[in-house]
Amino acid sequence: MRIVPLYTKVFVSNLLRYVFVPHNHKRGYFIVIDGGEGSGKSTIVERLKAEFPEIEFSREPGGTPYAEEIRKVMLNSQHAKDASGATILLLVSAGRSDHMDHRAAPAILSGKHFMTDRSDCTSWGYQIGGQEGGYALKKLFFAIRPVVYKKVQPDLYVILEVDPAEGARRVAERRGEINHFDERKQDFHMRVMQAYRTFGLLFPFRVKFVDANRTKDEVYADVRAILLKKLKK
Repeated sequence: MRIVPLYTKVFVSNLLRYVFVPHNHKRGYFIVIDGGEGSGKSTIVERLKAEFPEIEFSREPGGTPYAEEIRKVMLNSQHAKDASGATILLLVSAGRSDHMDHRAAPAILSGKHFMTDRSDCTSWGYQIGGQEGGYALKKLFFAIRPVVYKKVQPDLYVILEVDPAEGARRVAERRGEINHFDERKQDFHMRVMQAYRTFGLLFPFRVKFVDANRTKDEVYADVRAILLKKLKK
């Protein structure tokens, strides 16, 4: 299968980078928190903001004025639900690039720890997994990644795993904005969860999974412990 050499190349490249490229302690850590719909991610992020004021928080898509405009098109356009995985990957990558150039990279390189609510792992989960992106889209993902992360790349991904049925139940009870990804069928969210697992295999030294089917306090305790371990290094 063509996908095996691609995955092998990505895995080996990241293994070598982890082993032979030490973290530059003059810069901050780049941390991502992610998860499927209904995983409680937004709640966890708000608690982290309160406890870790030394970290600069942002979100993707978004985080800069231009990227926020792209976010609106991606999530709120009446045509968004019919867009292909390739279209959304390219669109969100443009916003991610602007976010990295004008906000994330400058902060990190100045020595500040930086956390984003979602990042490229979301594109892998939703467009590659949920929207069933094939081999060509996977190649595109890995071709775009070094262009977007030309100065720094994430040091840690914390991915909240929730059973799609439980996630759907929580989304149904949620107050606030609902987008077209929230409304997709359970098989879509199952593919997202499986894709996150693949992402974890490709970046094993950077990805940590947390069981988000438990109480908010239990989930937060695990996320907090992972974060503290990284920040103390």
